[in-house]
Amino acid sequence: MTLSNIKQKLISLFSNNLYAMSLYSRQIAGTVVLFVIARYLSVYDYGLFSSYKNIAIFCLMFANLGFNEYILVSSKAKVKEVRQKISFFMINAIFVLILTFLLSLFFKMEDHYLFCLVAIRSFFDAIFFALILPYFQAAKKFNVISYINIIYAFGITVIALISYIFKLSLVDFLYLNIALGLLNFIQCSFYAKIKYITVLNHIVRYFKMLDKSIFAYAGTIISFYLYSQIPSLYVSTFLTKTDAALYFSAFTISSVINLFIAALNQKIVPELINIDKSQAKIILKNNFFLLLKVNLLILIFFALSGKFILRLFYGQAYYENAYIPLLILSLSNIWLAMANVYGAYITASGNQKYKIPNQIVAIFISIITLLITFKIGILSACIASFTSSLYVAILYTKFALKLLKETSKDLR
Repeated sequence: MTLSNIKQKLISLFSNNLYAMSLYSRQIAGTVVLFVIARYLSVYDYGLFSSYKNIAIFCLMFANLGFNEYILVSSKAKVKEVRQKISFFMINAIFVLILTFLLSLFFKMEDHYLFCLVAIRSFFDAIFFALILPYFQAAKKFNVISYINIIYAFGITVIALISYIFKLSLVDFLYLNIALGLLNFIQCSFYAKIKYITVLNHIVRYFKMLDKSIFAYAGTIISFYLYSQIPSLYVSTFLTKTDAALYFSAFTISSVINLFIAALNQKIVPELINIDKSQAKIILKNNFFLLLKVNLLILIFFALSGKFILRLFYGQAYYENAYIPLLILSLSNIWLAMANVYGAYITASGNQKYKIPNQIVAIFISIITLLITFKIGILSACIASFTSSLYVAILYTKFALKLLKETSKDLR
């Protein structure tokens, strides 16, 4: 094989996988940022920031109750309709953000201003991107969103490094992130041709575009957030900020694989729409076994070198106390991977409403686990995460396999 052929193959490989790589780069950069700021913030301040971030994300779930998936599926990837629905839901998201600020005033917090800054950063970093993504998926503009993602990932990494080198305050770090998020908001809205003023002037007409299936998506996300976030909310609200720092340090490292899972999920849901079941089986099987292998390797790696990894990334010996939580949360990721892969098929096949009752049961499993084990602190939250994830994974897998065995029509 000539040098020219090798070069062409590398270019082809890069081009074909650019979109997936950009999603991973954005997710990984977000995790790297947390590692960097944890190295120069005190344990208490990192616990405070992590707690506020978790509470803000929970509040902002009402800004995206599965609307990104609803937009793509309900519009059958028709660009004009996708754009219109994005416009409506983006206005709704901004309203939820403002409401989050106002509601926070009624709760006892050490620093309301800091919480609001964390909420704005979370909005730009997660909610906005999730809602704008369906346009680029429907319009097949994968290269455009790929470059935007890579630039954003590079930007937040640079901001974190500057903050670390010059020991910027947490507030200054957040200011820089919000500025970058605003630029990303303007850039993506320009490419997608989102007309926010038009939406405001015809808000009722846009609202009438929605159909009843949206309630299935909303119910699914509310129940999902509750069962998956109850352990984190318990840590954020009832435990000390130093305990919170330990839990979220373990959660962040164990969640590295979750970033891969989330990016993979964004990739495979569009692939599963309007294909026959034989193709769906192949996609699901390949992705499930890929995630299973990766999860097992990571679990073994953490079991052998978890304390070293915690000390390496967080820079303080105190974080070695997160070793056991790290192992439990990493084990939970095996069930999370299973639930995400087969859950993607349930969503793409139009059976989103099936998820709701099962996730409601998972909420009670999580709460009961916390009530039984609360005396063991952060380990209680880890065990609650493990039990609820296991239950959901088993139910999703059984239902998806049942759908695949049915000899009825192709995916809707």
